[in-house]
Amino acid sequence: MQYFAYAMYVVVEALIFVPLLYIAESKAPGTIDSATLITALGAGGLMVVAHRTRKDFSFLRAILMWGGILALIAIAGGLVFGFQLGTWFSVLMIGFAGAAVLYDTSNIIHQYPEDRYVSAAMQLFASIALMFWYVLRLMMGSRN
Repeated sequence: MQYFAYAMYVVVEALIFVPLLYIAESKAPGTIDSATLITALGAGGLMVVAHRTRKDFSFLRAILMWGGILALIAIAGGLVFGFQLGTWFSVLMIGFAGAAVLYDTSNIIHQYPEDRYVSAAMQLFASIALMFWYVLRLMMGSRN
């Protein structure tokens, strides 16, 4: 059942990302490769930090919750009032996603039981996908 849920999750993520990837490739060819490399280096570096230090980053939970609420308010405000969130919002969201990668990796090391590896992978994948989304948005904005 865990594998089925994971497969469905990946399909839903793909449906979310396909339009953005299409737009990115048509408007700024090569941006996807660059964003992938930057995301892989950033997320990989954060995972190395969590593994090497073995520090418990569970204190990030409250910060991530508050940051998530602020991000949702900003997104809703942009939709309702018609303003663009811009470059700085993307930069802040990349930082937010980086903190989420660090938090998730720390949770995998310290909290998750060994039989829950699929849910741990889903959580980490979501954080890395969020980081990729905003790196790609930032790079697309800088090429316009």
